[in-house]
Amino acid sequence: MTGKKILITGSAGFFGRYMAEYVNRLGAGHKIFGIDNREDKFCEKFFNVNISEGNAVSGVIAEVMPDVVIHLAGTFGTDDNQQIYKTNVLSIIALLEAVRIYDTKCTVVAAGSAAEYGRIDTERIPADESVPCMPVMPYGLSKWLATQTALYYHRVYNLNVSIVRPFQLIGRGVTNKLAPGAFFEQIENARQCGNKIIKVGNLKSSRDFLDVRDAARAVWMLCEKPAAGEIFNLCSGIPTVTGDLLKLMIDASGIEVKIEVDPNRLKGSADVSEVYGSCAKIMEHCGWAPEISIEKAIRDMFNG
Repeated sequence: MTGKKILITGSAGFFGRYMAEYVNRLGAGHKIFGIDNREDKFCEKFFNVNISEGNAVSGVIAEVMPDVVIHLAGTFGTDDNQQIYKTNVLSIIALLEAVRIYDTKCTVVAAGSAAEYGRIDTERIPADESVPCMPVMPYGLSKWLATQTALYYHRVYNLNVSIVRPFQLIGRGVTNKLAPGAFFEQIENARQCGNKIIKVGNLKSSRDFLDVRDAARAVWMLCEKPAAGEIFNLCSGIPTVTGDLLKLMIDASGIEVKIEVDPNRLKGSADVSEVYGSCAKIMEHCGWAPEISIEKAIRDMFNG
C-alpha cells in the first residue's frame, strides 16, 4: 500500500504519536492527517476539532477523503463518567456517520480496549475475542458500546471497519493513570529530585503488557489487510505481575527506592486480579506477532 491518505484521530496522544511515526517511517508516500487538540509533527495537516461533534468530523472527512482512518481518540482516567461516554461513544458515531455519507470505501480501524472484557472467568484466560464482555468500569463499558456501534455500521451500512482491543500498552509517554506511567513518573522524580518513595496500589495483579510500537505495527498490518466486522486482540499473550513490572523499571533506572502501598491507589472490588489475552486471531489473519520484550520496552522508556 503506497501513497495513501491516512487520517489518525487522537494523533497527538500516546498511541496516536507512535502510530503517526510508524506510518511516516514507512516512506511509502503516505500523507498523514490528524485530529486532536494539539498538533503532531508527522501530520501534513492537523484539525483541531471536537471529535464528538458530527458536523466538525464530517467536515474533516469531506475535505480529506481518506483512504484509511485509524480511530485512536478517546478519554481515560477521569471521574467524569458522562465525559467518558460522550467522548468514547459519540466520537465513533460522528466518525462513522461521516464515513457513511462521504467516504464509504475507506478502511477504518478503531481502537477498543481490553477493559471491555472486565472480569474474565479463570477458565477463559488467556482471553480470546469470543470471551463475553462484562466491563466493570465506565471506561470499559464506553469502549464496549463503541465497539458495538462499529459492528452495527459494518452490519447495516457495510462499512469496512474493524476493531482492535489493546491490552496495556507500554512505552515512553504512557499516561500516569496506568501503572507503568505512574511508576515511570515517580521513578524519574526520584532520579531528578531525590524523592525515593514510590507509592503503589495492588502489586499482585497480573496484566498483559504490549509495547506501543508493536501495537502500531499491528494496526498498520490490519490497514493493509482489512477484516471488516472483526475484532482483534492486541496483546503479548504473557501475564506480568505488577510487582515484577515495578522491579524491572527500578532496575532499569539504576536507583534505589522505597515502596509504599497507597490505599488511595487500590481499586477494591473494581480490581481484576489477572488479565491476559490471546493474539492467535491476528497472528493467523495477517502474520503479526509481538517483537519487543517487556524488558526492552522498559529500557527504551528510560533511555528514550
